[in-house]
Amino acid sequence: MSTEPPLILIVGAADTGRAPITAALLRRMLASHNLHWRVASAGVVGHDNEPAQPEARDAMTIFGIELGEHHARSLTAELVAEARLLLATDSGVARVLRSRHPAALTFSLGELAGRQRDIPDPFRMQVGAWLNYTREIESLLQAGFERLVAQITGTSEPLPPDLPPPVSPSPPTAPLPRREPVERCLRLIDLFSEMPDVVDWDGARRQMMTDLDQLPPTEPNDMARPYAAIIHAMLAMTTQRPTSAQVARLRSALATLNGTVSGSELADLSTSLASYVA
Repeated sequence: MSTEPPLILIVGAADTGRAPITAALLRRMLASHNLHWRVASAGVVGHDNEPAQPEARDAMTIFGIELGEHHARSLTAELVAEARLLLATDSGVARVLRSRHPAALTFSLGELAGRQRDIPDPFRMQVGAWLNYTREIESLLQAGFERLVAQITGTSEPLPPDLPPPVSPSPPTAPLPRREPVERCLRLIDLFSEMPDVVDWDGARRQMMTDLDQLPPTEPNDMARPYAAIIHAMLAMTTQRPTSAQVARLRSALATLNGTVSGSELADLSTSLASYVA
């Protein structure tokens, strides 16, 4: 008998959009309940090794989750046999699973939540649609969480209480290359600039502050670390939605981090801090 934690397999159509999003959200939800189960995703249509769709990656960045390492894979009989439960992204996929694998324990997201609701596939839709559907996926997972745990454990005992959120995210074991956190920040500020009524500013600025804290050590004569600290301070002061001028100033400052930051650039940003908050 395997001693590995149970596997929950999220199954979508191509495993490039809703499935990896659902899997990432469920992993975070399980971790918040101190449940160390495995979560993976697959697709019923072969799109093997394709990355997550760009809009899916952008939407998840808003949620503080990266999908950059995800690569799609096709559902196999071996994966089905290993999984304790199959969670389909919609009822259509669930029907396919029940037809092909009748012995597998299968739910759609809507069934798990006790709702007659399927999340549409937002393929080729704008990021705003992806954000809305991602929030809805998270809502369905929350509504069906107790049922999910009961199915995996075979018990209806109360769930362990939510763990309190950390004061600040733990830093990764190895520093990320500078371009990765900087590009995430630029994507977030661009998304907010394009869709200020859709993007949660508080969540976006907190994610940017976290990324700025993770900049790796710089080379001699590179002022990127103190420069990033000033941007961090600007974000910390911008607790309300920023003005268009503030957004433009933040983006310009973030873009500067893509190269070596000079002492004069550091001095200019420091001098402009007073006008930024004025």
